[in-house]
Amino acid sequence: MQYISIIKAEIESTSPLFISDGEDILLDEESGMAYIPATTIAGSFRGYLDFIGEESDVLFGSSGEKSIKSSVYISDSYSKNEGFEIRNGIKIEGITGSSEDGSKIERFYLKKAIRFTLNFEIEGQDKDIETKRHLLYKCLQGLNNSFIRLGGNKSNGLGIFKVNRVKEINFNNRKQWVDYIKKDYSNIQDITDRVLNENKNDKFVEFTLNGVLTTPILVGAPETFDPEDVDKRSLKSGDNYIIPGSSFKGVLRSRIECIGNYFNSIRLAKEIFGDLSKENMLSRVFVNESIINIENFDQIDYNRIKVDKFTGGVRKTGLMDDGPVQGAVEFKVIYKTQNDEEKDSYAIGIIALALRDLGTENLSLGGGYSIGRGRYKGHSMIITIGDEKIKVDFRNKTVTNEEKLDDYIKSVKTFRYEEGENEEKI
Repeated sequence: MQYISIIKAEIESTSPLFISDGEDILLDEESGMAYIPATTIAGSFRGYLDFIGEESDVLFGSSGEKSIKSSVYISDSYSKNEGFEIRNGIKIEGITGSSEDGSKIERFYLKKAIRFTLNFEIEGQDKDIETKRHLLYKCLQGLNNSFIRLGGNKSNGLGIFKVNRVKEINFNNRKQWVDYIKKDYSNIQDITDRVLNENKNDKFVEFTLNGVLTTPILVGAPETFDPEDVDKRSLKSGDNYIIPGSSFKGVLRSRIECIGNYFNSIRLAKEIFGDLSKENMLSRVFVNESIINIENFDQIDYNRIKVDKFTGGVRKTGLMDDGPVQGAVEFKVIYKTQNDEEKDSYAIGIIALALRDLGTENLSLGGGYSIGRGRYKGHSMIITIGDEKIKVDFRNKTVTNEEKLDDYIKSVKTFRYEEGENEEKI
């Protein structure tokens, strides 16, 4: 018997969103509403199913000699535009660690907390409709766990959503077909718990680092031109001061490449973050934007001067002030495995080493590192691999599942390229 299942998922962005037409943010021309094209949703969901080893063709069809018709129909999703955020950025030259000439950019993003409703209509027979629904459930769980991200700059902490509610209604008899034609969805059922309680897969490794900034941090926000404000203020998203994913990931990448260079595996260290010169070699490291919890910390504006490097004296009109912030921070990193045990063990180990360096105040975040800013002290780090967890307690200097962590660290130290593959230090 023919089935039609209609599934509606209410989702909410937990990070800024950047979906563009190539240059500008994609907005509906008539209403000015933000929207997510159905092609973006379908492409992201299909790619996720392929990655976790599911047969995406069952749901999304395929082309070629044995073409299969798609079983799911997805609508564009619209939402009220809650406003924009402006971020400044620069491109860093990898070898020198300095900014490239003319690389400063200014980009607009949609503010977080935008709510969309995703609409799916699945067709199938008695024998396969449950399989098709289950595949879509897995995609929604992946979206809720931030394994699926939508739009641009996904690996830098944008395009993250949480799933607030999932509803479903099925049509498979004469009376229900009449309701379907009339678009009567009054019997729709809430299936949120059933969908989101699916077991996690072990294709993604999650790192969570909790701690506190021991010195103030300044990640520069765009100028406000307010004469009463300081010259430089730390970046905010909504009402919260943040460390953007791009800043955090840049520091993480730099340290991972440094460790890889030390152990003669710099090429593999770089490949973890993708290689645009190679087809389909995208970044396997995804980070979140981190909120700085300033509660219980005093925030002080600092007065500074600019020094003339030639004379050693104060530059004229060189008086300036800035407003760094300090507080507790949680960093999250997701590593997307590549079905290669040796390389995956290496990646887990080298990411853990880099986060260890951050948590022991050996790395700095944001600007002003030369004057002692941006130092971070970790309290705990948790590495989640499927149902397995490794816990590092920095304060008590203890590790649970220590042997497993040692194996990952050892894989970094002992990794060797196959014969004929040369590795050069930088």
